[in-house]
Amino acid sequence: MPISPSSEHECALCGEPEVAFPAEEVNLCPKCLDKSESLFDEEMSRIELIRTLRGRDVELYDVKHPDSSADKKHCGQVIIMKAGQGFEVKICLRADALDWNSQLVDADTGFASLDNRLDALIGNVSLLIESWGGGPYYMDIFYLNKMVSTEGEI
Repeated sequence: MPISPSSEHECALCGEPEVAFPAEEVNLCPKCLDKSESLFDEEMSRIELIRTLRGRDVELYDVKHPDSSADKKHCGQVIIMKAGQGFEVKICLRADALDWNSQLVDADTGFASLDNRLDALIGNVSLLIESWGGGPYYMDIFYLNKMVSTEGEI
């Protein structure tokens, strides 16, 4: 990881002054960056995207999360559509099923990341787009009170 010599500031999480930050993440020290990435990867693995419809240029995924209060843990849907050289993504999240804006926190140490659950979901969607060959994408995120799943009403 290259270190930028001019990036000596205070870490946004631990407040450690005058540390050299990795060039691509200029606001976190290496220790906090590792912890933050670990929390992010862990949350990404907890979000389950289940493909329910597959077309030539479109796929529909149901979103499940173990902390969801909804029946069958359904808390949203993702639609990915090929649009020219890029993609159009629609994310519909059930407003009362899960707090997507909650910060990622390590239960053992109390370390809180700058990322939230929604960031981890977007990370999973980005991996899906990469599996289609990658490219630019436009994303809309909707919070809904009621949704209909391909498995029934959720």
